[in-house]
Amino acid sequence: MADLSVEFAGLTCMSPFMLASAPPTAKGEMIQRAFEAGWSGAVTKTIALEPAIDVRPRLARLALANRTIGLENIELISQRNLDSWVKDIEEIKRHYPDHILFASLMAGVVRDEWHSLIKQVEEAGVDGLELNFGCPHGMPEKGMGSVQGQDPNIAGDITRWAKEIASVPVMVKLTPNVTDIVQIGQACEEAGADAISA
Repeated sequence: MADLSVEFAGLTCMSPFMLASAPPTAKGEMIQRAFEAGWSGAVTKTIALEPAIDVRPRLARLALANRTIGLENIELISQRNLDSWVKDIEEIKRHYPDHILFASLMAGVVRDEWHSLIKQVEEAGVDGLELNFGCPHGMPEKGMGSVQGQDPNIAGDITRWAKEIASVPVMVKLTPNVTDIVQIGQACEEAGADAISA
């Protein structure tokens, strides 16, 4: 078999194929099934100090000329609490120590909240962190998600806070909902981000 391994943010991945933070990474069991199927890594569904409650129904039919042409998804961040995620991360890394696992995180513009999240998921064994500044529905009423990713000063500050405590690579997920994504990316890079996704 061909060697598909790649280096990413200082980590060696078995292949460049990783699952992004999304419904397929909503639980540890689902991530473990993905690893069994051959995925080299995954980013958890976004974890916060308090779980989100999704609206119901969360899927809506997209129609054109009375025909269904797709579905819209209004799912928020993880509905699972931090303790459940810590247990899942420990179990995933116990069964799949060579697979890469990033924890996607979201918090307010509060240094202690970010430090608390980072400390707990790192102790559970994650290989990297994703700071979620990208989700447009990421609790904007609480100043979270893409609201943070639209301001280079806030994005830079949070990235710096993460780097103060993190012992694993820090990836920043940017929002495309800005007039100049380069400015935001540069602020995160200058603050020490190891990788950037959008």
